[in-house]
Amino acid sequence: MSAYPRCKQIGVSVIEHPIHHVNRQELNECLVKAGLNPETYSELYGVQTQILEGPYAWDVEAVLERMMSGKLTGTQLLWD
Repeated sequence: MSAYPRCKQIGVSVIEHPIHHVNRQELNECLVKAGLNPETYSELYGVQTQILEGPYAWDVEAVLERMMSGKLTGTQLLWD
């Protein structure tokens, strides 16, 4: 089982080094291919810390879960 099943579901790669994160450009492309609105993603993502290379995978996973199931989980349970 993947630690990031929603990321896997839309086809976005989780880069493990230096810490689990995703490439912003790939994420946007995968959102569009999956029929998810990147603007809605951005609104739900809010303000999160991230590394220069891209957002942390656990934050991306939490937003995708919210978008795809309506459930708040992980970092989406916390106030930005």
